[in-house]
Amino acid sequence: MDDFIHVDNLLSDYCYKLSDVSQVGRLYLKEDSPAILVDTTLFDLDIKEYHYVNYTNQQNRFMHAYNGVYRFLWENIDTLRQEINFFVDNQCEDFDLKRFGPQRDQEHIDPTPPEYNFAMYFEQVFGGKSLHALIPEDSYVDRAGHMRYVDFTLKRKDGSIAIELDGESFHHPLLTGKKRYKSQLFKQNSLVSDGIMVYRWSNRGMSDETKFSDQLRAYFGKHELFLSAPHYRAERTVTSLELYSHQEDAINKINLERRKGKYTFLVVLPTGTGKTEVFIEDMRQQVVLGEVKRVLVIVPFVALKAQFVDRLTKQISQLNVGHDLTDKTYDIVVQTSAYMTRHYHNILSTEFDYILVDEAHHSVAHSLRKVLEHFQPKVLIGLTATDERLDKQKLEDIFGSYEVDLTLEQAIKQGLVPPIRAFRLTSNIDFSDVRFNGKDFVKSDLNRTVMVPSRDQLIADVLNKYFSEPLDSGSRLKQGIVFCVDIDHTKRMAKLLNDNNISALSVSGENRKGLDLYAKGDVRFLCACLLLNEGWDAPQTSIIVMARPTMSKVLYTQQLGRGTRKCDGKEALYVIDVVDSYGAALQPWSLHNLFNLSQYQPFSDVVNPDHIDVLTELMVLDGMWEGERRIEPINIFNFEKEFGELLNEEQLARELFISTGTVKSWIKKNDIMADKTLPFGKSTLHYFAPEQVGTIREKKGLKERTEASRHNDFFEFLDKRDWTFSFKIVFLIVFLALCNEQGEAELDKIAKHYQKFYLNLFDIYGKVEKENSPLNKKEKLQDIAYIQRSILINPFEKFERKRFMYHSKDLNILSFDAVLWEKLNQHDLDKIKNKMVGDGKEYYEKFVEITLKDSDFKVF
Repeated sequence: MDDFIHVDNLLSDYCYKLSDVSQVGRLYLKEDSPAILVDTTLFDLDIKEYHYVNYTNQQNRFMHAYNGVYRFLWENIDTLRQEINFFVDNQCEDFDLKRFGPQRDQEHIDPTPPEYNFAMYFEQVFGGKSLHALIPEDSYVDRAGHMRYVDFTLKRKDGSIAIELDGESFHHPLLTGKKRYKSQLFKQNSLVSDGIMVYRWSNRGMSDETKFSDQLRAYFGKHELFLSAPHYRAERTVTSLELYSHQEDAINKINLERRKGKYTFLVVLPTGTGKTEVFIEDMRQQVVLGEVKRVLVIVPFVALKAQFVDRLTKQISQLNVGHDLTDKTYDIVVQTSAYMTRHYHNILSTEFDYILVDEAHHSVAHSLRKVLEHFQPKVLIGLTATDERLDKQKLEDIFGSYEVDLTLEQAIKQGLVPPIRAFRLTSNIDFSDVRFNGKDFVKSDLNRTVMVPSRDQLIADVLNKYFSEPLDSGSRLKQGIVFCVDIDHTKRMAKLLNDNNISALSVSGENRKGLDLYAKGDVRFLCACLLLNEGWDAPQTSIIVMARPTMSKVLYTQQLGRGTRKCDGKEALYVIDVVDSYGAALQPWSLHNLFNLSQYQPFSDVVNPDHIDVLTELMVLDGMWEGERRIEPINIFNFEKEFGELLNEEQLARELFISTGTVKSWIKKNDIMADKTLPFGKSTLHYFAPEQVGTIREKKGLKERTEASRHNDFFEFLDKRDWTFSFKIVFLIVFLALCNEQGEAELDKIAKHYQKFYLNLFDIYGKVEKENSPLNKKEKLQDIAYIQRSILINPFEKFERKRFMYHSKDLNILSFDAVLWEKLNQHDLDKIKNKMVGDGKEYYEKFVEITLKDSDFKVF
């Protein structure tokens, strides 16, 4: 305890005050600053009782409530002081960039289940239009100069959010140990120090869909704040120069290329030839001519930064030179590549007119690429002293691109992405009985329906018919990917293709052998399911076969993205959509609804469907097709376009702050009418225009309620004392006694204690309620299944209807609404318990003529 007094005193030196002592440690607050959480007792907890979801939920609440939270593991007072100085007091020096672990976009090619599930839920909450703001496998440089990776970065107009999706066995501090946990905290604290909030979820944390969806809305804000368009790489023309050692000749050669319209240069100059002076003179001339006003010099090492500032100050005395990026008085800013990697995203892409990268070959390629892709200067020059072709080629690739915000259609039109040509392969498989869970097709139904040999054979036949030979004499056989439903489907599809003389391999997280063979061109097709959606790149991919139907735009666009990189000799990306029978209304994603095309032309360009270029391979394909070019009208149902702005039943219930069951009841009674309906199998999906919310609220006499009023609404509900029976009182007492730190309690445990309370009353008084209550029958009380059903019908339904609680059926837990639970403090919880006990005693004395004591309401 004395140690913790020292911690309190230390934090007070930084104007932080102790706010709360929780199960894991001590929370300190300071106005207008991120909170500080010191883990003092975390490693004393029992892992069987303290689950990872407890850890992530608590941290996410703090991160949201205090606009960031630094987290430190208590070891001793000196170590804690050093860490606070380093992060909170910003006492750290500049650093040289280091590699931390493998480069994830090359090694971590298989999205983990939490990563995949997160993207699916994100799309459901914010819509497919917001997906471009979610950047997977994003690199980040921490405060020690280590290159780290974030599972997702959410790009917003007012700053980024980091999202870490963890497996419990790999990230629970009590499983990973203190050393790995401290590394995790170092990464997190680095992000917070840069103004980036960090949210964590595991699969368990995402399995409660209602709560998770509420958390996404609360933590991420409105989708209007997200990045407005996806990023595509635009290509610069790079001029590679091997300059003479004589400085004047070198500058003249740069100017000669500049007059030809070139502005990006990668220059090789031997060591000791005065290369720095060459660039100093070139910069000076450009400034004097008025071509550039603000210059950035990127150097590889901290030691070189001061040397470069000193040299520039002496040689270009008329210009102000420094290293502060935010100081606009500096004409020339000199910074390390590591520093720029950490801060480039906070700088306008047009901030600098002239950028020089000194000793470019020393920089970590991946970090330098991201910085240079961001900026769009008038002059970009990279300097290297090595003339090795391998290094030179790699640097040319880095210097030759930058990022632009475009739609996929715009990127194709500007030539940043190869043309995409569509082919619709029609099968006679009936999908009308495949269930739809509101996000995508139910996988078990999909597996059972798709695993049809004749359907797979159609794919093999089309690939053999159109791509069994090169499209022209100067090219080689095209390579591609077949996206399947699951691993079993990939294995069967690969075997079938090989049996049809098309070399193919199944790939998965456990079997990655085919990736290297594909990269070398030794195998033509990879058959994959979730693998390759993200984090893997093979620009030569020219064919994508969508053998897995999906209603998820995130899944479809990720798979499509595996083939949208440009590559020498790649004239187009060919996408084969396998089109099954889904009924009249519902159709999964395809190229035609992605680009909103109403007509189908085999292998036509999706951006210019009416354009026919006789010089392209398209005419060859038409000839192979043996027939006139057909134009077939198709009835495409664009789910996002037609229904993207509408509310489904659950969303309408959330807006009205009532239960989904109430909405369904109103629909059944024709009390409310849907704006659009979608027949799906044996059921019907209903969708409502946002304008209906106000109309229905007025018709039903509902008070307008918001997240801000949720706390007051709950206490207003309790103050009405609507106690027809004692059920709501007893339920709430039991629930509060059993719920965990996330406001959750297991239904079977609630039922046991609920049952125990009433059985005790029956044994003493021979009754438990008013005369007309079914619980006055002991056989009902002894049936625990009946008790569970009774709780869900009444009293729980009364809380659910007001959106104060909900039932997660998959987990079989009852839970407080996430927004309400975050607003309830310990004082509120004590107040509720005392109120329920008081109201319960009064109810029993008045209506049941039984006098109870406080102790009678204890459930343990």
